Amino acid sequence: MEILMRLSILTAAALLFLFRFASARENPAHEDQQVSASAVVREINLARENPKLYATFVAESRPHFMIEHAHAVDEAVRFLQKAHPLPALTLSAGMSHAAADHCADQISGQLGHDGSDRSHGGERISRYGSWSTTWGENISYSRKTAREVVVALIIDDGTRSRGHRKNIFNPKFNYAGAAFGPHARYRTVCTIDFAGGYAERAEPLVARNP
Repeated sequence: MEILMRLSILTAAALLFLFRFASARENPAHEDQQVSASAVVREINLARENPKLYATFVAESRPHFMIEHAHAVDEAVRFLQKAHPLPALTLSAGMSHAAADHCADQISGQLGHDGSDRSHGGERISRYGSWSTTWGENISYSRKTAREVVVALIIDDGTRSRGHRKNIFNPKFNYAGAAFGPHARYRTVCTIDFAGGYAERAEPLVARNP
C-alpha cells in the first residue's frame, strides 16, 4: 500500500510538471516584454497620487526585505501614511529611450548609474531631449513586475538616504521615463529617469538600432 501511494504521488507530480511545462511553452513569460515603461510610470503615479493606498501594498511585502528586517518596511509605511498626494508624472518617450539604453548597457551584469561610456543619467536623457530644473535616476534589479520595482524602491532597504524613495516623491519632478530588461547577474534590471521639465528632441543625438 505504501509503495502504491508513493507511486501515485510521483505520477501526480510528474503530470503537474508536464502540465506546467506545456503551459510555459504555450504562454512563455518574457519578463522584459511584460513590464513596459508606461506600466512602471503608472505604478509610480499610483504611489504619488494615493500614498495611503500604496502603504497597504508596501506593508504586504514585509517578508521579502531582510537587510533591515522589518524596520525599512515599517518606516516606509509610516512615510506613505503621512505623505501628501502629488501630481502624476508625464511619461516621456525620450527619457524612456535613455532608460532603455542604460538597461541594454547593463545586460551582461554591470551595476550602477555610470554607463560604459562613463555617462550619467542626465547626459543620457539629454540625447533625446532637453531637461530643466533637475533630474534624477532610479535603478532596480531582480524584480519581475512594475509593482515589485516601485515597492522595492519606496522601501529602499539598505539605503540610508532613501534616495530612490525621495526621487519617486520629489515634487519637483514632472516627467519620467522607464525601461525594463534582462540582466545576467540579477535576471532583470529596471531604469527610471526623472526630470522637472523635459522637451523631446525631434531627432535624437544618438542613432538607435531598429
